[in-house]
Amino acid sequence: MNAQLKTKIVYWQHGVTGQIVMGAPEVFPAPPYYNKIVCHTAYEAERYSQLMREQEASREAMIDEEREAIEGEMIRNLRSHMHNQIANARNAMNRDFLRIWLQRQETMVSPRMNRVSYLHSEAYEQGH
Repeated sequence: MNAQLKTKIVYWQHGVTGQIVMGAPEVFPAPPYYNKIVCHTAYEAERYSQLMREQEASREAMIDEEREAIEGEMIRNLRSHMHNQIANARNAMNRDFLRIWLQRQETMVSPRMNRVSYLHSEAYEQGH
C-alpha cells in the first residue's frame, strides 16, 4: 500500500515543452500554459521528483556542453600562448614564473559541479 500524503505536493508541467517545476499549494491555479499535477501519494511525488531531476540533469549537461564549446577553446588558446611564451622567454626567471603560473591555472580548473534537487522529505531520507 502506498502512503497517502497529508499535504499534497503540487507540480506544474508546461503543456508545450513538458518541463516539470514545483508548483504552489493546491488551492492556487496553475499559470498559463501549465497543467497542475497534484500528488496524493508518496509514490507519485517521488516519481515526478525523479522526472524533474532527470530534466535538470539534461539541462545541466546542455549548459556544460555550451560552456565547453566557448570557454574550452579560449582556455586552449591561452595555454598554447603561455607555452609559446615559455619557449621564447628571455631568461630562466621569466620561464620559471610562466611555468608556475601555468601549473596554477591547470590546478584551478574546477571539475563539473553536480547539483541534484530533491523534495525535502527525499533529501531527509537520504541524509542530505
